[in-house]
Amino acid sequence: MKQFLMTAAALLLPTAALADIEVRTLTPASLTAEQSETCVTMMSGFPDDSPESRYVFFRLSQELAKDVTPELSQLMTDFMIDNETRRLPADWPMLDVIEDIADPVLRQAAPTQTVASMAHIAYFNALCGPFVQGQVDSLFAFNPALADTDIMIREDALYLRQILAEALDRLGASDTMAAQAYALSLVIERDDIEYIGFEDEIGELETLYMGDLDTKLSRSNDAVNEGMNVESFQDAVALANDMNDQAREQAQKERLYSLVRILGGIG
Repeated sequence: MKQFLMTAAALLLPTAALADIEVRTLTPASLTAEQSETCVTMMSGFPDDSPESRYVFFRLSQELAKDVTPELSQLMTDFMIDNETRRLPADWPMLDVIEDIADPVLRQAAPTQTVASMAHIAYFNALCGPFVQGQVDSLFAFNPALADTDIMIREDALYLRQILAEALDRLGASDTMAAQAYALSLVIERDDIEYIGFEDEIGELETLYMGDLDTKLSRSNDAVNEGMNVESFQDAVALANDMNDQAREQAQKERLYSLVRILGGIG
């Protein structure tokens, strides 16, 4: 973790310089060469130690920017200006940005820094969306199992987005339409995540039930087959005994017939 309060202090500008702060609104990503270079610079701050960590951070950045409308983006910019909070530089490591949002000390001491961090992520996704999606698609093609973490990523993103809503509320934005719409989107997102979790739990229970049922059916089949084998063996023994009895009876008749002929011939 960085020294968040020192970072926050370093990001403050004098009031006279705030007029030059660029207002960052969401626009379609039709990138110039300069914008593409900015995206490459911002992406260089993502983890590169493993495909898993890169996938998580790119997907997390997508989820964090969800439901950030142009109105909300403008609202965040206005609060940054009003509270003399500077935007983050393009090469600011994304890991630090996310850590700043989650840091409880910074959340309490400088809610506008939380707003600045979320505005940075929203701007990154608005400007560099094609790059981000390309990275996600490439990593997924490399290892489709990476998508198994999506629900956990959404849960983490929801937690961080709730921190933004809390920061906006502390800054007095709760009565604005943009903040209210964002708060409603968080409720919808939470319900969706809970529903997916419920479906997953039902699926796991169904799998357990079917596995248990298969085991019981297998045991029942074994018992039936065992019973059938015993019955078949008993039938085979009975048939063999019958055949033996018939053979003995026929042999006895033949011996008796031969004896009659012999005795008859003698007589």
